Amino acid sequence: MEKLKKVPALVWFNGAFTILIVIGVVSAAPQARADAIISGLPCVIDGNTIQVGGKVRDGKCWGGIDVRLHGSKAPQRNKTCKDSRGQEWPCGRVAASTLSDMIRHSEIACYHLDGEFLDRIPVATCLSGRFDLALEMVLKGMAQVPHKFKPRYILQENAAKKARLGIWK
Repeated sequence: MEKLKKVPALVWFNGAFTILIVIGVVSAAPQARADAIISGLPCVIDGNTIQVGGKVRDGKCWGGIDVRLHGSKAPQRNKTCKDSRGQEWPCGRVAASTLSDMIRHSEIACYHLDGEFLDRIPVATCLSGRFDLALEMVLKGMAQVPHKFKPRYILQENAAKKARLGIWK
């Protein structure tokens, strides 16, 4: 039978001290957290606003919780845009339709972070499966990145502009 080796006190102390430092650093690091998670079947109000958990009655969303997509700003449903040739097109309706097509009839999960609201509507990061809906709208050129969110999706917005997609055509 082998004898167990005694670990010198200094080695044990250094190991325990290292573990305490790691625990302290991890617990002091800021933790991402959602103030609320809102999930359910969506109803698209416009290209930037979704109602979660409600029903559709007479072609309108009813009875759910409205949320705004965090990190993007799509045209309102009744807005028109001009393309590079000066032709008007219903960009607001197209944005709403694009968002509807992305979601289809799938449940979504929205994470309301930091208690942020816009016009008393919670601003949330919404996912359909693994897709961030705001990011997808920016990639398709159907939403722009608001000034205060520029670092979040600016590369994707620039790619959509360069490709002349959606509102950038």
